[in-house]
Amino acid sequence: MVVEGAANLGVGGVCVWRLPSDESGPAAARAYLQRTLAGLGLGRDVIEDGKLAVSETATNALRYGHPAPHDRPHAPPELWVWARMVPSPQLVVSVFDCARTSMPYASGAGLLDERGKGLAILEEFTAGWGCAATRSRVAERAVSGKAVWFLLPLPLAWPGRTVRVHPGTAAQCLLLCVTRRGFRGTRSSDERGVSVVALPGLNVWVHRRHFCWWASATRYVRRPLVDLQETAEQVVRHLDGGTGPAFSP
Repeated sequence: MVVEGAANLGVGGVCVWRLPSDESGPAAARAYLQRTLAGLGLGRDVIEDGKLAVSETATNALRYGHPAPHDRPHAPPELWVWARMVPSPQLVVSVFDCARTSMPYASGAGLLDERGKGLAILEEFTAGWGCAATRSRVAERAVSGKAVWFLLPLPLAWPGRTVRVHPGTAAQCLLLCVTRRGFRGTRSSDERGVSVVALPGLNVWVHRRHFCWWASATRYVRRPLVDLQETAEQVVRHLDGGTGPAFSP
């Protein structure tokens, strides 16, 4: 499955690809990402850094991203790309696999070592990286796994940045992003135009320019509507009871 269109990233969209489950997976990931970054008008250095990082991430998913034999259902690796404005304009590039319990760890290998250098490459050539429990975006049924992600900087004037997202549309898209991954939810609106996406144990308020929700009893989160996909990932992780570092720093 392929959902392309770099222009849609400026209105909370996401590019999603199902990667081949063989040795061609990393090359496919590089090609998809290069097309997306070029469509955003990013510089050659950022594009090359992104291709290097996604190649390593997709290779790790191919080598170590297989689920345990008892874990069903499962799905091929996936590549996701979306934009976020908080804490700064960035692209989030994620590779999903079904091995939720197999989290990456730093081996101490350097860039010149033959093996174990994948995370060192992410550390050196991106604006940050991490891993989080999540669910497939394209599988027909809810499939659990993890996503290893990295960040690439976006210029302040990147294409689509000035497009305003309609709050009603943002609320409906958020609901679809969450429910198609196996969670129940509803959406309602009041006379002021404020929407509420009601999910199991969590309500997300959608105002004219922001998503707002209580991530815990003491942590109130507020994100711009363009951060739709980032919000969806945080909500899915919250509902799924995932552990490990969150998508946002």
